[in-house]
Amino acid sequence: MNKDLEAQGVVLVVEADPAERELYSSWLEGSGFTVIACPGPTEPDFTCVGDRKGTCPLAEAADVVVLDMSLESEALMRGTAAEDLLGLYLVSGRPVVTLGSRDGDEVPGELIRLRRHPTRETLLKAVRGLYAPVPDWRVTGTTPL
Repeated sequence: MNKDLEAQGVVLVVEADPAERELYSSWLEGSGFTVIACPGPTEPDFTCVGDRKGTCPLAEAADVVVLDMSLESEALMRGTAAEDLLGLYLVSGRPVVTLGSRDGDEVPGELIRLRRHPTRETLLKAVRGLYAPVPDWRVTGTTPL
């Protein structure tokens, strides 16, 4: 099979904890996804580039975003809040899997909420549930509408 057809898409992992960021990235990469890893808002002011510019260049390249809601900016109550990032990603049309300490509403096809520290299977199921590749008419042999 063509290697391009095996690819699962691009996932942006926004996680402040380096060990967790690496773990989630390895799970996703091991399942065929390309991963862009980001620590979220950092020093000196804990303001995200997306918050400053209105769009996140990393999210623009992603098919799905995994966002840990426990970012450094949340702990310090400075800069860009995780809820603001969530809104930014959703408004830009990126489906999001959030990792948090509390439950919340989900939006089918757009938002799945998981507890922090998910199992490999739980995270992969959520990301796959939101990843909807656009069929390429050159691959499928069907013509676009």
